[in-house]
Amino acid sequence: MATFNQRRPIDAPIPHLRRAWRTIAGLVAVCCFLALMLATAPDAGAKTTTPTARPTAARPSPTPTGVQAPSLPGSGLERATVTNIVDGDTIDATLNGRTVRIRLLGVDTPESVHPSRPVECFGREASRFLKELLDGQTVLLESDASQGDRDRYNRLLRFVWLPDGRLINYEIIAQGYGFEYTFNLPYRYQDQFKAAQRAAREAQVGLWSPNACNGERTPAGAGATPAPTAAPTAAPTAAASNPLPRSFNNCKPDPNAARAPNAPVAIVEVNKRAETVTLKNVSATTVNLDGWIMCSIKGSQIHQGIGGALEPGKTRTFKHTGGNIWNDRETDPGALYDPQGRLVSYWADR
Repeated sequence: MATFNQRRPIDAPIPHLRRAWRTIAGLVAVCCFLALMLATAPDAGAKTTTPTARPTAARPSPTPTGVQAPSLPGSGLERATVTNIVDGDTIDATLNGRTVRIRLLGVDTPESVHPSRPVECFGREASRFLKELLDGQTVLLESDASQGDRDRYNRLLRFVWLPDGRLINYEIIAQGYGFEYTFNLPYRYQDQFKAAQRAAREAQVGLWSPNACNGERTPAGAGATPAPTAAPTAAPTAAASNPLPRSFNNCKPDPNAARAPNAPVAIVEVNKRAETVTLKNVSATTVNLDGWIMCSIKGSQIHQGIGGALEPGKTRTFKHTGGNIWNDRETDPGALYDPQGRLVSYWADR
């Protein structure tokens, strides 16, 4: 049988060359991949926008420096679900399977939905703020035995907490959307609420801003009341002429009501619906009203906001700066006291 010398075809690749070609092809592929990555990579100096998840409840701005916020109690809380925002300090919620209306304790916001009052400065903003925080949220309710369970409108009186530890009543004040409000008796977090209001006022946040309401409840769209241009010191004899002894008793009925001298300052009018008191200086000297006390006798509450200089013969109206205290459905007399606690003027509300 003849034998033949098997020879490789000339065009057949040599094994080691075939391996080399494969290596080169792999390197080329890697280089192409790297070039593509570099071409599509974002510019290191370019800004990119990353979508962020919407939080469960909006977090307000930081609490004013130096104010210690209340801490979430470890017990005694009821769980509820907010179903409606009535206004800046009132909500509806489902509690134990029933819908209830809740009035937040210790805070009062400008009116936004009152049936007989105009929308007040920052009223709509306060309602929006509360809606952003609470609408549809699960909250924890805390009662305060000193304030009773319900008000005269049958609303539950509660502190409202978010599960993350924020006290909404406090946040409204701290962020400048409402005023601290004491109804008759001190409440659990009164000191912190008052401190938060002082800090908000000093920082001029929210309704305390001169560009917003300047701390006034002027109806939305109305001009702010200008501040008095002068504040001279009162003559030392202005209050010294009062013949009555000290009788101030935390705005309780005054036994000297019938003997009030109505001088050197007299109560001209109490507009209970508007929460304003108008005073007139009937003396011949300027009276400094700082430290004077104006009382709503029906509720034993102080009309806050009295102060400044009142010149001879001048009349000035003072708006209450924290909540509604005057009873516009029943007789509610008013009493004005000087810094020594002596009755100066009495308004009988007849």
